[in-house]
Amino acid sequence: MGQYPGMNIDLDFFERMLRIPSVTADVAQVNRVVELVKDYLEAHGLFCAVETFNGRKALFASTTEGKRPDYLLNAHLDVVPASEAMFSPVREGDRMVGRGTVDCKGAAAVAARVLIDLKGKADVGAVFSTDEETGGETTLGMVERGYGASRLICIVDANPYSIVHAQKGSLTFRLTARGRGGHSSEPWMLENPIDRLMDGYLKLRAAWPAVTPDHWCDTMAATVVRAGQADNQVPDTAEMLVNIRFIEPGSEARIEALLRSATGLEVEVLNQTPPVFTDTSHPEMQRLRAVMAAKWPDRDVDFSQLHGATDSRHFIRLGVPVAVLGLVGGNAHCEGEWVDLRSMDEYAEVLETYLLQAQQETP
Repeated sequence: MGQYPGMNIDLDFFERMLRIPSVTADVAQVNRVVELVKDYLEAHGLFCAVETFNGRKALFASTTEGKRPDYLLNAHLDVVPASEAMFSPVREGDRMVGRGTVDCKGAAAVAARVLIDLKGKADVGAVFSTDEETGGETTLGMVERGYGASRLICIVDANPYSIVHAQKGSLTFRLTARGRGGHSSEPWMLENPIDRLMDGYLKLRAAWPAVTPDHWCDTMAATVVRAGQADNQVPDTAEMLVNIRFIEPGSEARIEALLRSATGLEVEVLNQTPPVFTDTSHPEMQRLRAVMAAKWPDRDVDFSQLHGATDSRHFIRLGVPVAVLGLVGGNAHCEGEWVDLRSMDEYAEVLETYLLQAQQETP
């Protein structure tokens, strides 16, 4: 497929990544794409290190040796499942269509281009993680093994033309109602846990604060309901999973207490991730915004917030600013996923300009 006039991104390399069906659960294919990226970057003189987590590989690459460069990029190489056709990328003008184009192998191609272009010019690395779609344990593992940055971490996995500086935390609870089951023809003899579960959830909905117009507030959604096995049998238990997104650090205990008091049901925490926040007044964040604004003067480049989750939740513990950017594209996780090839080139240029400016001003 190759290059085309004015394009700096290596489209042949990008296409080879896309053709590997690195669905998160398929560790062999995930490891295959890691090796592809590693071989490609090593051939261009980059320092590379592969870490393994229960058989699953993740990659660190850098313009210099060591685990903690001044700046760190992050993109994930795993993708969600798709039809076989989606792993045969198709070029449509300035678009590339295929699984992983915008989420998130396009970002990986951008990170690779930046590392190659800045070798010998800036101290920058990249973590290519491999299970972001199911929680990002490889990213967490890389952080725990000492990989990071001293000045700023930039994740390319969000919306374009803005800098995400905050994202909500996530809590998943299991609500369980217990009763006394039996034959559905004699409900007066039974204690139906489904009734208790429904009543408890309706009380929770009534007690939950209203969603604000800008949606930057705590939210609650029921996601899974399980109960019963036959249409003529009342079960002994019924359960529901509820997902909470919250904005204030330290809210976990308050939210759990609300669920217990409002529902009267058994409440179990299944998983939780903290909210993420970076001060937008930080000089690195302001420098990055200025570079983006100069690149796209016709757009209102500003800081933004994210309702979903990225691997920034694993990096924030390092105590350096975390910025989340994104390419132009669409249909992520759907048929017809696509990325704008020009935006890949533009973001590579933005990152290189920012990193070179920042490196020149290093004390």
